[in-house]
Amino acid sequence: MGVWAMRRYRRLELVAVGGVAIALLSAGGATADPRIPFLPPAPDLAAPIQWANPVAKQPGPTGVTPNVTRIPLGSFEKPADGVATQAGAPAGLGERYRRGVKARTLTVTREGVAPFSAVGVTWRETGKIGDVSVAVRHHTPGGAWSAWRTVDTAEADRDVTPDAPQAGQRGGADLVWTGKADGVQLAVTTTGGATPHDIAADLIDPTDAPGDIAPAPATPVTESQPVGLRPFMPAILRRAAWGANEQLMDWRPQYATYVKAVALHHTATGNDYSPEEVPKILRSIYQYQTVSRGWGDIGYNVLVDRFGRLWEGRSGGLSRPVVGAQAGGFNTGTAGIAMIGDYRYTSVPQPVQEAAAQYTAWKLSLHQAIDPRGTVSLTGGGSTSRYPAGTTVTVPRVFPHQQTNPTECPGAKGLAALPWIRDRAGAILGDLVKPEIVRTLLAAYRPTDGTVRLQGIPDPIFTSGPNEIPVAADYNGDGKDDVATWSPTTGNWSMLLTGEGRRTVQWGLPGDVPAPADFDGDGAAELAVFRPATGVWYIKGIGELQLGVPGDVPVPADYTGDGRAEAAIWRPSTGLWAIYALREFKVGAPGQLAAPADYDGNGTVDAATWNPVTQQFTIEGQAAVKFGASGTPVSAQYDGDGRADPAVYHDGRYEIRGAGGYDVGAPGDIPMPLS
Repeated sequence: MGVWAMRRYRRLELVAVGGVAIALLSAGGATADPRIPFLPPAPDLAAPIQWANPVAKQPGPTGVTPNVTRIPLGSFEKPADGVATQAGAPAGLGERYRRGVKARTLTVTREGVAPFSAVGVTWRETGKIGDVSVAVRHHTPGGAWSAWRTVDTAEADRDVTPDAPQAGQRGGADLVWTGKADGVQLAVTTTGGATPHDIAADLIDPTDAPGDIAPAPATPVTESQPVGLRPFMPAILRRAAWGANEQLMDWRPQYATYVKAVALHHTATGNDYSPEEVPKILRSIYQYQTVSRGWGDIGYNVLVDRFGRLWEGRSGGLSRPVVGAQAGGFNTGTAGIAMIGDYRYTSVPQPVQEAAAQYTAWKLSLHQAIDPRGTVSLTGGGSTSRYPAGTTVTVPRVFPHQQTNPTECPGAKGLAALPWIRDRAGAILGDLVKPEIVRTLLAAYRPTDGTVRLQGIPDPIFTSGPNEIPVAADYNGDGKDDVATWSPTTGNWSMLLTGEGRRTVQWGLPGDVPAPADFDGDGAAELAVFRPATGVWYIKGIGELQLGVPGDVPVPADYTGDGRAEAAIWRPSTGLWAIYALREFKVGAPGQLAAPADYDGNGTVDAATWNPVTQQFTIEGQAAVKFGASGTPVSAQYDGDGRADPAVYHDGRYEIRGAGGYDVGAPGDIPMPLS
């Protein structure tokens, strides 16, 4: 677990136990304000805060649990009972085993075993062994034995970290998808170097599930209103669609600042599968990587089947820069997409290439301007990569797994598909590959009639009710802010969700202040309100906490870089900031307006204020910036440089530092920038 993640889980543990003393930090010599209930005792919480999945064995969906039959093979020096050894490689396995190579082989046959559909062979070591290959053939119930299939050693792509010690992981070969089988023959061959120990074969039965007959289609991405400049998130079937058993997980998500490159894989599991078998293949890969390999979750961020359907893999939020296990040593700042199949000798189908390009374009559009046809420098190495730790390498923005790791993945035909995928992703992004292009949609809400207008579009794109409060945020986790307003009289949230349409949800009471944010780190904002009369926050689906007094302004955001928003308040009367269970400090002065944003592009939100008299932005730890005229501060990442731009809105006009002025709405309107 990263440092900030460790701090976060530790401080939540302290909250659950009760109030504790914390050294209060100050940006300007301020001391703690005793009126702020900074760390309330546990009884003050109406419900414990559950910072959501994943954490080991946390209550949650059970999904579908595969059945596993483990066959111990022992080692080459001491094979298990029923396992034979021989010098050389098995006969009839083709040109893979060259003459003159000193080979040793373990063989085993098991007939009449419990049904299974996938075979994964693992061993104790995660590195420092010679070449190992695994040959598999299976017996079909009521049928015959299949031909032999040979797979190589798979990379141990999950990096070794304090929360993922090497001792908990195992080396292994690529998983083999067999389809329904009741017998197996295995040949594990080493062709030189140190040999592995504690070798075992897991025969995985993903079992049948109702959704496997006709997997639920992903929500089609359509837009009835122009509410996004970025590429829409392609249709991606979520983990629940393939039956992920969340109880098997013990790998908490870790996050990079942003995704700067995409690694292309193939699963090497085989190409002859039906649409209905895909969820079973995914459950098998999940079981193998999560449990058999000891990774704690599936490594790939997304997978795409040969029919062009995208599936969610690694948990933690599709739009988030989740650190996966797709390029050992270079996992941070990259995303992994795995083509389900073996593309050493089989060409990648066009639907697969198109889905990979759409995902790549969308994923690379979520932070700063990135051209998928370009290159990027990555610093990493160590782990199972080709390079020593601390090495900086230059790779294509969409690179093959074999470029950073000693593997032939994604196969020769997978390599051949890469140029088209890069070009197609670039075409989808269009001008958004240019850093100077304004990427945030500029919108304004008109309190007199409850309409929302976009720059350059005369007719309203959305209508709620008069005198509501704009609360744009990413409510469905697709990486795009959704148009939304909150009614201070009814507590209704009226939202236009990208790709899903209009939705109304009630949350909050008159007198509350809306404060939506992604509190659990899943990429989607939770509905939340701050109740000034009591200082209690009510966060839908999570719980309650106490922070603040009447007159405070809620400013929730990710101030730590751990991927989750912290509840926080700004006190205009004193210039005080308080971030729940973390610290109190001062930035700015009385009479100013809060303007938090990530001004330096490091992935954490900076506390900041704007003075409407002097037009100066005061940013914690950074030089002051003078910009704007009277109005409302609306700092955000407007262009593609990866840093929030100081900005103000006044009299129907956005003024953005470095990007110019834009007329949107009319005097009296309220700004609603859609990042």
